[in-house]
Amino acid sequence: MRKEIIAAVITESVNKFLAAQDVRPGFTVKIEYPANPDFGDYATPIAMELAKQLKKPPLQIADGIAALCSHDIFESVQVAKPGFINMKLSKRAVSSGIRAILTDDTYGKNGEQDPKRILLEFVSANPTGPLHIGHGRWAAIGDTLARILRYAGNSVDCEFYVNNAGVQIENLRRSVAAVQQGAAIPEDGYHGAYIKELAARGGDPAEHMLSEHQELLARFGVPFDRFFSEKALRESGAVERVIQLLKEKGHVFEQEGALWFRSTAFGDDKDRVLKKSDGAYTYFAVDIAYHQEKISRAYEKLINVLGADHHGYVARLIAAVHVLSDGKTKIDVIIGQLVRLFRGKEVVRMSKRTGDMITLAEVIDEIGIDPARYFLLMRSAHTSLDFDLELAKKQDNENPVYYLQYAYARICNIFVQLKEKDLSYDPATVFDLEPITNPLTDALAKILLRFPDEVLEVSRTYEVHRMTQYLYDVASALHRFYYDNVVLDHTNDTTRAMRLTLVRAVQRVLFIGFDLIGIAKKESM
Repeated sequence: MRKEIIAAVITESVNKFLAAQDVRPGFTVKIEYPANPDFGDYATPIAMELAKQLKKPPLQIADGIAALCSHDIFESVQVAKPGFINMKLSKRAVSSGIRAILTDDTYGKNGEQDPKRILLEFVSANPTGPLHIGHGRWAAIGDTLARILRYAGNSVDCEFYVNNAGVQIENLRRSVAAVQQGAAIPEDGYHGAYIKELAARGGDPAEHMLSEHQELLARFGVPFDRFFSEKALRESGAVERVIQLLKEKGHVFEQEGALWFRSTAFGDDKDRVLKKSDGAYTYFAVDIAYHQEKISRAYEKLINVLGADHHGYVARLIAAVHVLSDGKTKIDVIIGQLVRLFRGKEVVRMSKRTGDMITLAEVIDEIGIDPARYFLLMRSAHTSLDFDLELAKKQDNENPVYYLQYAYARICNIFVQLKEKDLSYDPATVFDLEPITNPLTDALAKILLRFPDEVLEVSRTYEVHRMTQYLYDVASALHRFYYDNVVLDHTNDTTRAMRLTLVRAVQRVLFIGFDLIGIAKKESM
């Protein structure tokens, strides 16, 4: 049941209550999930928000609103201290919601009322070495966010910015050349074992590394619409053009022989150098040119997923996009935190191939794609992630991705057994919760109804870990239901049919959800 439907019903009651108080309507009703599910399925704090203006106790306001709320989607509407209005869905509303899961081909889709054309940039690793596990995290987050944004109704293009120009690329080439010539690698060069591999291949090492990145990302299930070349951007004269544009807009000044962008006028803590006194452009100047190129492609919103080392970069980037687009294009920046790999309690620090950070390929080779994606998604991007390789390899319920995939396999097995036992069941059976209602059945049915709101919430907050947690909660509810509710062997045909229909609804939600987070749907385990 979408929160917007609940909000509309409560808003109608709020407006009636306000009219009786001779107060003009205009408040936004927020709908939440109660911390304690015993209180209800949904809750609103609107009475507490109105208390100051109405100069009345929140409980009194809540009682007044609840008394005016009579709708067949609710079994009950009750008030709790200090002024929450709690609502329980009716069996009829839940039954209708489960039927929608199985009959609506677009279930959970297109919930965004104001869809956008979005450019999502992520990973964007320098082609100077293999992708490490941190890049893997940005890949999993960016790809999953793109899938969910699209499912919510937005148009999304995914882009990888290839940093194939500048000092780091020259250091890579010098390092490879040193190995080829039998000389020592420069101190400021690259020293991993992969340098010897590149030296043996010949050709441009940066191009080889980029190809390796592309192949690994494709293997990881992370496609990109475009790999954008920094080298091509520089050669096109885009940097010079964007600086001229900033000059014309009056946001550039000279000081001590350098050229500066006045980013403090837009909330940055200090102004930023665009062109150094020696005539060299800064990385920021090139990045501004890149974002001007993005804006020229008429995207309504830009989203960048950046590593923790870019935290101080956000304000200047937002300022630049604001100036370049005259405030018309919005940019959101997700700063991801680091990944620490463990084997049980022991920290894994060294990579055989790079000599330092563990590569994404090494992790995938050891544990597989599904556990790698799931574990990299399961915590907020804004927090550091402790990733236990040993846990990810376990084939039991301690491993969350195993637990989740087993829920889907369990449902598939139910329908295999249904056929083997030659039990009657019509998939077109109209679902009714009433014949099978009990606490675990109700909990399973109601959590399924949250799916469209989870899609919408992730599309607006970019908190992709919410989807992994939601799917895990669905799996947990399914497992609890399964152990306490006989599905196939129940002697009552109606009861069996209703329970089978409910698990079919679970199967569909998991099917869609697995596609959104990019893990496989296993029919047997």
